[in-house]
Formats: sequence, structure tokens, C-alpha cells
Amino acid sequence: MKRELNVNHLSRVEGHGAVDIVIDGSALKEIRLRFTEGPRFFEYITRERLYTEIPKIVSRICGICYVSHRLASSMAIEDAFGVEVTEEIKLLRKLLIVGEYLESHALHLYFLALPDYMGYGSAIEMAKDYPNIVKRGFAIKEVGNRIMKTIAGKTVHGENVLAGGFKSIPEKEQLERIRDDLYGIIPELKATLSLFDSLNYPEANSPHNYELSLKGGHFGSLCEELEISDGTVFTKREYEFFVEEEVSPYSTAKRSTIKGKAFLIGPLARVNRALDSYHPSVKEEIKKLKNALPSSNPFLSNLARAVELLEAGFLGIETVERLLNAYPFEPEVPLEPKKGEGYGVKEAPRGTLYHRYAFDENGRCIGANIITPTAQLQAVIEENLASLVEKDLHLPDSELKKRAEMLVRAYDP
Repeated sequence: MKRELNVNHLSRVEGHGAVDIVIDGSALKEIRLRFTEGPRFFEYITRERLYTEIPKIVSRICGICYVSHRLASSMAIEDAFGVEVTEEIKLLRKLLIVGEYLESHALHLYFLALPDYMGYGSAIEMAKDYPNIVKRGFAIKEVGNRIMKTIAGKTVHGENVLAGGFKSIPEKEQLERIRDDLYGIIPELKATLSLFDSLNYPEANSPHNYELSLKGGHFGSLCEELEISDGTVFTKREYEFFVEEEVSPYSTAKRSTIKGKAFLIGPLARVNRALDSYHPSVKEEIKKLKNALPSSNPFLSNLARAVELLEAGFLGIETVERLLNAYPFEPEVPLEPKKGEGYGVKEAPRGTLYHRYAFDENGRCIGANIITPTAQLQAVIEENLASLVEKDLHLPDSELKKRAEMLVRAYDP
């Protein structure tokens, strides 16, 4: 008997996707994860554009993680022109990343993922019975939004971020407000970690062929080397030699592999590799968890996000203190266009992000390649879905579809 399970619209994910599952008798015959958003051709749009225009254009790829695209493109431009920004600019970028992670992870955990585990169809339904839990999510998200608005100029698509640094730096009093906000939400971040450790996650131990992250796995890293879980370390310039893209016949996102195999990126891949580098207080909280990390269970990506949230709080406090000690400082370094090619890599909330640009002698873009987390996640999500379905073939169709949706949501593609 053939069973066809179709989830034509994945709810509570940032993008647009669908899942098709075909079961023939007692065997899984086919599984396809389809990203259904229309092609937008950002790499083509950057052609002939001045380097000053590139960050604002590519940041429109994603409203939630525009900071990642803006920074990755800015760093690629600086690389092409042979420019090194100051330590203070790097610190301000790191504080901006803290804001991005607080906003993005809180959004995912409380409003996209948590309703699944609390038995609700949405956060709005959940808020009727658990108003304080939902308020906590809003409180964390609001601190992230304020950090992004203070540093970038706006919560979404802030124009203060540019290649070479920033148009201006925040007032000292604004940085002090950020510090106070971060101290104020540490208890909420600890409560978030405790909450997401208490949930009943489905068993889905799916060892991955490879995991990929910036070297060391820390989400706040601005390093230029990447690391595969088999011990291979490579530079940002070698990215396209290791991460191979191919067009998927049933998805608008490309499909990426390493050495011909699917690989994991994102919060679980990072946390698996970065545990030793975290703030001492975060390490103490991790010791209390009932769910062991590192892990190969993709559902624990949600727990990994909660770990990164707490680390973001402490990293933000440390970073803003260093900025206050260095205050005031120059917001940017000068750029002189020249012919060349540049590369930028960053850990976006959903995983490793790569930008490459080539420029002519006037600073106009003559070529680009952008590899997003979504493209890199498709293959590993499909493998995880196949493993999950094969293990749970005995479940009714409705329950099997629910678990498949929960799995995809755990990746937040």
C-alpha cells in the first residue's frame, strides 16, 4: 500500500517550504524538501553596482538576519581592497551580532518552535495559558531589537553598517543602556535554557557525515578560517573548493555537499564544537542540563539556540565594557577601490554564510557568489527526515507529518 504525505506549506518557518513523503508498503520510497520561494537573483543584481551599494542590496536577502548579510558582504569588500578595520570596529560588530542573535533565536524558540512542544498551533494560542512565558520571549527579542537599532540605525535593514565600519558610533549613554539591558535579561536567558532543557524531544539520533562552522564554532567569531568536524581546516578563500553547490530539480534553493555528502551547520554544529570556549557561567548552566551536549539529535538544535542565547548575554556584557573603555573611537577606516576579489564568512543564526565579490579598478562589482545557510541545510534536512520517517513508519499519517514539520522547524531554514 502506497502512502503519500504532503505538507504543502511549512508553517512557523522563516521562509517558504514544503515536504513530500512517499511510503511504499513498509519502506520509504522518496522524500523531498522543497523551498518554494521565487528566485530573486541577488548575485546578478549586484553586477555593475558600486561597492558602497552592495551591503544594502544583499541585506535584503533576509530581513531577520540582515546583519549577517551586511557584515559578510562588508568584510568581503574590505578583503578585496586589502583593508583591516580597527579592533574597536570589530567589537562594535560583535555587539551588533549579539543583538542579532538575541532577536533571531528568541523569535525562533518562543514563537516558532515552542508551540509544538506545548501543544499549541501558535504562540498566540499559547499566550492565553502561558502569558509569562510568551512575555519572556518578547523581552529577550526586544533587547536584541534595541541593540540593532542603536548600532545599525534601524531594527531591520539598518543603514549605519557599511564596508569599513559604521557611519557613526552610539553615544556613550546608549552603550551603557545596552549594558544595563543585558544584565537585566541574564535571568531570563537562564530561564530560557532551563525551559528548553525540560521539553520532551523526539528521539532522532542522526549522526552527520560532517559538521561545518567557523573555526572553534563560536557564533560571535569573526575569524577567517573554517573547520570541518573531521579536523580539516580551510580558509575563506577555499570555501567553494569544499562546499559544492548543485541545482535541485525540485527546489529554488541550491543543494550543497562536502566531499559529496550532506553536512550540518547552524546552532547544534556550533555548540557541539564551542562548548569549551563559553563564558564560565554558561559552562556551569550546561553542566545542569538533562540533555547531553554535544549531540547528534537535530531536535536539540532548539536547546543549542538556548545555550547560544545565554552566551550572547554574557558576550554582550563583556563586549560593551570593552567598548566603553575604548570610547570614543573612530567609526570607520577609509577604503580605496581597486581591482580584486574578496571573501567574507560569518556565522548567521541559521548557519555559516559565505559572500564572494570581484571588483574592477573603480570598485564596481563584476561577479558575485553567495552561499546561504538554507542552501547548505537542504541535504542534511532531507537525510534527517528520511531517518525519522523510517523509524516512525508505524505512526498515523497525521503524527508523522507533525514530526516531519517539527524536524524542519528545528533547523529554522
